[in-house]
Amino acid sequence: MQTQLAKGVQLTTIQSHQFKTNQISINFRAPINRADITKRALLSNLLETSAADYPDQRALAHALADMYGAAFGAGVSRKGPTHNLRLAITVPNERYLATDEPLTSQAIDFLSKIIFKPLVHDGHFDEPTFKRQALNLKASIESVADDKQYYAAQQLNEALFAADVAQQLPSYGLAADIDALTASDLYTYYQRLLTEDQVDIIVMGDLDEAAIVKQWQAVGFQDRLVDRPAAFYQHQNTGNFVEKTEVQELSQAKLNLGYDFPVFYRDQHYYAALVFNELFGGSPLSKLFMNVREKASLAYYASSSLDTFRGVLKVSAGIDGQNHDQVLQIIAAQLTAIQQGDFTDELVDQLKLGLINDFESSLDSQRTFAVQALIDDLTQQAVSDDEWLQQIQAVTRDQIQAVAKLVTLNNGFFLTGGQHASK
Repeated sequence: MQTQLAKGVQLTTIQSHQFKTNQISINFRAPINRADITKRALLSNLLETSAADYPDQRALAHALADMYGAAFGAGVSRKGPTHNLRLAITVPNERYLATDEPLTSQAIDFLSKIIFKPLVHDGHFDEPTFKRQALNLKASIESVADDKQYYAAQQLNEALFAADVAQQLPSYGLAADIDALTASDLYTYYQRLLTEDQVDIIVMGDLDEAAIVKQWQAVGFQDRLVDRPAAFYQHQNTGNFVEKTEVQELSQAKLNLGYDFPVFYRDQHYYAALVFNELFGGSPLSKLFMNVREKASLAYYASSSLDTFRGVLKVSAGIDGQNHDQVLQIIAAQLTAIQQGDFTDELVDQLKLGLINDFESSLDSQRTFAVQALIDDLTQQAVSDDEWLQQIQAVTRDQIQAVAKLVTLNNGFFLTGGQHASK
């Protein structure tokens, strides 16, 4: 059930008897902006660890313990041109406990306090808490950046999205931005977020929906005066392959390739693209895995992934640097083979079965339903589980070949140790 609490503020309740917990998440969505992306990541850290009523992590942990060990967390993510700041709490369903405590109502009250009563003094976030979380975020970002595959993937992003800096950045921002942030500036931005961001509240479980709607209505969200964020970003196809090479001290080279792939979530080619990706490099039965890694022994790993909110396909491989040219050629040969129909119907059936098994396994997670509800609102379209399964089963080999022909290699980033790299 969907209820509009205000313009741009939507409550979705999902009634399910499948789980013995109830999950409540609140999502703040806005267009990705280069100047704001690190602020939003730092906000998620602050909101996860403190509020006026819970000034430190001990007080917050005590409040969660009082709700029979509720789990609370915050984080950031992205879909295409949209950035999402999410807070979520999962509580035991009181119907399965020997208690009269209204735990779901308490959890909604807890989230409301976190959001609308942050730990603030004189118009700025609490200074010691702000500094501590800024240091934590900076250390977290820097530790991820030490991962060579991550570094190579980020360099590929910079090349793929050269025309839009905001699309180059990870959802949690940049360590270099943190030192310039102040507790006052961040609180000013937070006030803007509360009034401008699109808000999606998703409550799932064995619910009293009327009571939940009434409680969220009382929170008092105001109308948003800005437009809904766009669902998709259109990658610009250059039509030319350009590769950048960088030498560092490492023993395993990283080859990352970026392709223009104008297929978007649930468009006419979407389901064929899912099967194609499994065939190309998205599964252990894929051509990249079987031919590049297993038969030719040219890669420690080789896989592909789709981004159907930005219209790109990516391949990543860990290789011996001296095999670069050979790997590039054999990867291209796998794509050509699919375009020419060099695969069996039996393999396609196995790949479809793998997709279906993964899909059905995901239905055992409450988070799956919350994420799907958010995507449905972002894209303004919904597909039932049965329809999804039917669409996958209906994909033909001709459709797989056709969608493979939409792939155009644009960018590459090759991180290698060179001849003098330490082993």
